[in-house]
Amino acid sequence: MLKPIKGNPGRFLDTASGQVLNIAEYREDDKYDSIYLPGADDGSITIDFGAQYIFFRDIMTKRPIDTNFTQPSRLSAGEEMVVDRIGLYPRHCISSGGEIVDDDIASDIVRVVENGFFRVNVNSILLAEGPAFKFPSGYGIGGYSHDTPSTGIGVPSTAAAAKLVKTQVLTSRHEVVGYLIFHDHDWILSEAKCPATAIHPLYLLGEPGMIVTAFLHGLIKSAVNK
Repeated sequence: MLKPIKGNPGRFLDTASGQVLNIAEYREDDKYDSIYLPGADDGSITIDFGAQYIFFRDIMTKRPIDTNFTQPSRLSAGEEMVVDRIGLYPRHCISSGGEIVDDDIASDIVRVVENGFFRVNVNSILLAEGPAFKFPSGYGIGGYSHDTPSTGIGVPSTAAAAKLVKTQVLTSRHEVVGYLIFHDHDWILSEAKCPATAIHPLYLLGEPGMIVTAFLHGLIKSAVNK
């Protein structure tokens, strides 16, 4: 947790490490990474319950549109960050022709957000967890189009996205990993009023699928500033 140092404007004490941070050397920005969820317009591809997709680790071949991590699960050497918000953003998957290929993407986003469980660990210690809908990023496109409905988590407003009660300081010595997990709902079988389909494997009808991006938002100090 960061605590202002009295008499030293712009300087904060990280109560966990004892390190003094000069906020003037930081910029407000995000570290982010993306995972891919497969889909098929005939429902032939399913996401089995128990499936787990990992953020920040598998970055090879990804472009800056999908990740700005250069080291698996770690910040770049000399880079530092104070994380104050965590968010998810489900994104349309674009076809080879550069178009959004399926109108089912809005309902697919609802399927993922309602059934996904998100967790972020730092050095194998839990930082935050909960249903995916708990983690709005505050980013996205607002409004509605008759061509393709715009659906996300929460509203496209960073002011509406909840912040962490305690900030988390990250350096290249920390390992950060995010998990998007799809648990089963077998307890629903005991509820006669709930349809049995509620426990079936998840499927996405939008083809070729969906991208989900996880954001770590906060203050970042680049290595070049040292």
